[in-house]
Amino acid sequence: MKIVRSIVLLSLVSCTQLAYAADADDRFWVGGGAGSVACPQFVASMEKGRSLGIGSVGYAEETQAFTMYLQGFRTGYNMSTQKTCDIFPEGEKDYQLLSWLENFCRANPSSRFGNAVVALARERHPKRQSVCAK
Repeated sequence: MKIVRSIVLLSLVSCTQLAYAADADDRFWVGGGAGSVACPQFVASMEKGRSLGIGSVGYAEETQAFTMYLQGFRTGYNMSTQKTCDIFPEGEKDYQLLSWLENFCRANPSSRFGNAVVALARERHPKRQSVCAK
């Protein structure tokens, strides 16, 4: 019986260890889809979307994949980061976040959209909404 308790206790302790999603050099895999789009392609999509008119159907079509990726990242970040209700508080609109990402991509053309989103989250982490309203 002591052996069984020891195994159960050891299992519980090992389950509470932190899991890191990046390697020792802080690199991680960004899968397919919008996250793997090269920054110059994302910038081109933003430029095309703006030329069609912010809020237009054309703008929505041009930026939809990036907006959905950003919102999915937001949900995952909020769920997996301690003391975080919202990494991108409600005051900011998707367009503002996409504009920040576009600026990052202009400055880092060899990067990918997913890396830009991570950079945005790191920049916003200290300003995140840490408590959810009831």
